[in-house]
This record gives sequence, C-alpha cells and structure tokens, in this order.
Amino acid sequence: MIAATDSAVPCAMMLDIAQTLAPYMYKRVAQQVGLQLIFFDGEEAFRDWTTTDSLYGSRHLAQKWEQKWFPSSSSLNNFELSKEIDRIDVLMLLDLLGAANPSIGNTIGMGATELFSQLADVELNLRATGCLNAIRRNVFNKQLSYNQVEDDHIPFLKRGVPILHLITVPFPSVWHRSSDNANALHCPTIDHMTAVIRVFVAKYLGIAPA
Repeated sequence: MIAATDSAVPCAMMLDIAQTLAPYMYKRVAQQVGLQLIFFDGEEAFRDWTTTDSLYGSRHLAQKWEQKWFPSSSSLNNFELSKEIDRIDVLMLLDLLGAANPSIGNTIGMGATELFSQLADVELNLRATGCLNAIRRNVFNKQLSYNQVEDDHIPFLKRGVPILHLITVPFPSVWHRSSDNANALHCPTIDHMTAVIRVFVAKYLGIAPA
C-alpha cells in the first residue's frame, strides 16, 4: 500500500466512522444535520504549487456548490433561495494520519475554534473513562497556532465555511516518499484517533446509541 498516510488511512477512517454510525442516523436528535463524505482528487500541483496549480478537485466542487442554488423554504409565502455551499455546517478534513506520535492543533482563522475544543474534550473524557488506552499522549491540542497548511479546505474556507483541519504538524517523516506504506502505520494511534472522531461526530449529530 503506497500513500498510506496520504491519504489511505484518512479515507479508511471516514468509511469506518460512517459505517459504525449509520445504524443510528435515523434516530439522531439533529435531524436537520446530515453526514456527507467527500473524497477530493487533484490536490497536488502538476508543476509548482500555486493558487491555480493545486487543489483541482476541491476548487471545482466549492465553485460548483457556490453557484448551485436551492429553495430554503417550502412555504409559498416564504420562498427563498440559498447557495448549496451555505448548507455546510462544518467541513472536517482528515489528512496525513496514521503514523505514530501525531500532533493535531487548531489553526487560527478556521472559524471552528469551539468545535475543535469540543473535539479535544472528547479525547480527554474518553481517556478519563478508560476508553482510550492504546497510546499515552493526547493527539488533539486546543492551543491556537498560525501554522496554516494549504490543503483542500482552502476553497471552502474562502467562502466562509467553518473548518476542522485534522492534519498532523510536523508532517509524517514518510510524506511524499515511497516509504509511506503499511510499515509506516501505527495501528493503536489509528484506533485512538478514529474513536475520538467517531464520538465527536456522534455527539454533533445528537446520536445516543441505546
């Protein structure tokens, strides 16, 4: 498996979370909020990374959804149109995950500081209740930083969408190398992160399994 952290593992985490939460979606409290999975392509530059030579898939989708309008009310007396992109509560982007000792911080200007704090709180609470024992150190750090990484969230951030950018900084040592394969992965860390994100998403959607 090549490109294990970039981004086979993030894709696998998304699929796992969707599969495990699917049986409970119909009885979630937040019926007006759904869960949508997006798999971007064309992130890398063909020549040099610029605003026009990168993020092809995400730039295309953000523009498409900005230009797509839909009726926000079924009432004939209160008929309005809204942009498709405005229907996004928050965009959570997973990238470069799967190696040992990740550190995921909250970047200033993403518009989702409170949500990131809740994500970090979920990790602390799960550890306190004995549900997280695979790794000793916490992954999610509430402290704000200015280390913004250009990634597929940028076209959406520019259009006002709140972002949770879950990427480890510094990048894994295998980034963009042929060694980014299964040998680079740390399964206890992957299980840890998946558990935290799964519970966070469940709480956001108001899912309370019996």
